[in-house]
Amino acid sequence: MTVLRNVLALGLLGLLASGAQAERFLFQRGTGLYLATREGKEARKLLDIGPGHLWSASPDGRRIVWLKPAAGDSEGGLDTRPATVYLADITGRRQKKLFSTDALTDRQGRKVTALGPLDAGGVQSALAEWSAVSLSWSADGRTLYLGCTRVGPLAGLATVTVDAQAGTAIVDADGNWKTLAAVTQVDARGTALAGVSLGKLPGGAPLATCNLALGNTWTQLTAGEDPPSYGMAQWPALAPDSKSVAFASQPRGLWLAEGTKLRRLINGEVVRPRFGEDSKTILFLAPRPTTTDKQSYDLFELAPGATAPKVVLSDVDWFDVVPD
Repeated sequence: MTVLRNVLALGLLGLLASGAQAERFLFQRGTGLYLATREGKEARKLLDIGPGHLWSASPDGRRIVWLKPAAGDSEGGLDTRPATVYLADITGRRQKKLFSTDALTDRQGRKVTALGPLDAGGVQSALAEWSAVSLSWSADGRTLYLGCTRVGPLAGLATVTVDAQAGTAIVDADGNWKTLAAVTQVDARGTALAGVSLGKLPGGAPLATCNLALGNTWTQLTAGEDPPSYGMAQWPALAPDSKSVAFASQPRGLWLAEGTKLRRLINGEVVRPRFGEDSKTILFLAPRPTTTDKQSYDLFELAPGATAPKVVLSDVDWFDVVPD
């Protein structure tokens, strides 16, 4: 019996040890997308996605989407300078064009030319007024969230939804591209969502949260405080247990929100925080010293109880954490 207990204990320890590292890093370096172990080793190139970092891995780690804007330096909206979203499996194979914003249709094949209402007044917004700034997945992997900013003189944010399998727009009752909310840079876990809303005063972009199980009502974390103490929230990351949100703020460092409680974890410039699967470890990018126009980053890990973060990967442009 003692021997059996020892065997079971060793097996359990093995499972815990393997579970502790049951995630990998997907990261961009230059135009290439790479996959590496959780320790930042054995990096292998998957595919070329071009410059920029509008890409995202699905929650189950099996698919990748990335966005390519139309060629040229000229500005334009979603129809005048369209963005095209591509889909591939995690190996970089089975690539396909999912949709283009200037030729987007709904599930009935009707072309979509406007966003749905962003306010109670029901004002439509033509695609020419908007450009894409973020790309992410719903928690169930069925929907893509495309975050957009208004191109014209009136500032605005919107996150719109697309069927992640068919590449068709999810529309409202009037046939306009359905707006999830007046937020962008959305992250989702279960029914919980986090995003960045538009502040009323310069220098502020509040963090907003939503629980879809209670209705599509977004709440600013610092209600009544505008601009918020952290300034401009960027790239919120929900913990896998949905109990906390990590986010970057320029130029005010890395922050953690637990309910309505806020605390700053790190000062200085921080980009793209993400949680490890333990909901406590936080990964993030920080800029590397450079003498050129190209800015690259190092990937850091801030473990629970650690007094300082440690470098996991060097020379990284963007990253995501995916299940192993």
